Amino acid sequence: MSKQNQSLLLIVSLVVLGIFSRFIPHPPNATAIGAVAIFGGFAFRNKLLAFGILFISLFISDLLINNVVYGSLNSGFVWFTGGFGFIYAGFALSILLGIFLKSGFTISRLGGAFVSSVLVFFLLTNFGAWLSLPLYPKTFSGLLTAYAAGIPFALNQLLFTMIYGVVLFGAFGLFTKKYPAIA
Repeated sequence: MSKQNQSLLLIVSLVVLGIFSRFIPHPPNATAIGAVAIFGGFAFRNKLLAFGILFISLFISDLLINNVVYGSLNSGFVWFTGGFGFIYAGFALSILLGIFLKSGFTISRLGGAFVSSVLVFFLLTNFGAWLSLPLYPKTFSGLLTAYAAGIPFALNQLLFTMIYGVVLFGAFGLFTKKYPAIA
């Protein structure tokens, strides 16, 4: 298998994993998207490719979730999930964490990337929920309430980002050991 074919296989696998993980039964925020973002930032020299994989995975799965899975709850076709800007920005920053890992990969830095990714996502998306949902008063207390409500989601996200991340980075390590040309 050529290096180009190996890279293409890796790209397609990441997109499929990102999409598929959102459709298998899971607790809230327990998908592979965060791990795919960090891994994509780490694994690909082409930064546009890393961002493209993430955004394609999110966009396609959002379209299916919003218009097929929950289509009966919407009054029309939904192109973007509410708060998508905060969500996509949170995961885009996760890609940057993966790029940062390239400068000196260690297990502790990988763990730090997992925690930082979830923390940034938590801060951005719960701020977005506070800002846009009438559920939360537009006060400091309302903001704290939004953050408190997001803690269980963040814990799920951290656990599953670590699980999927260990699988992705571990498989990549084994694969590149067997096929060093892809590294």
